[in-house]
Amino acid sequence: MLVLKSGLSKEELCEIFDPKFPFILIESFEPKGLSKWWQTDLKFLGTKFKNLSIRHMIFDIQTDLEGFKKIFQLNTPHYLSIYQFDKPIPDTLVPRFLPDNNKERILKQNGLKHHYLFNFEFLTITSFEEEFLTEIKMNEEKFGVIG
Repeated sequence: MLVLKSGLSKEELCEIFDPKFPFILIESFEPKGLSKWWQTDLKFLGTKFKNLSIRHMIFDIQTDLEGFKKIFQLNTPHYLSIYQFDKPIPDTLVPRFLPDNNKERILKQNGLKHHYLFNFEFLTITSFEEEFLTEIKMNEEKFGVIG
C-alpha cells in the first residue's frame, strides 16, 4: 500500500493508473455532490425518461482508462473508490457488499489488480502487483509518496 499527498493535478493523478489493465470500476459515483436538483434524461429497464429533476444519484461506473480520464476531469467529488481489473467486472460483483473477511480474495479472483482510494487530500493505492507500487515509489518526488 502507498499513500500519496495532495497537490497533484488530475493529469498527474491519471498518470498513476496502470495502462495494462483496461477495466475500471468507479464505485458509488455521485456526479453532483450537492443536494440541488438537476435536469437530465435517464434510461433504465428499457424505458427512457426525459427531462427529469433528480438529486442524490449514486451509481457504479464500469469504463476503460480513457473513459475514466474524461469522468475524472469533471468536477468529481473529493472521495472516490476506484478499482482496476484485468477483465470485465461481473454483474454480480459489488465490492461494497462483499464480506470483509473474503473481500480481498474475491476481488483478486475476479481480476482486481489495483485499488485507488481518493479521500480528500490523499490517494491510497493498494495493489496485488508489488512492481507497480515499486515503480510509483521510484517516482516518489513526482507523485508525493508519503507512506
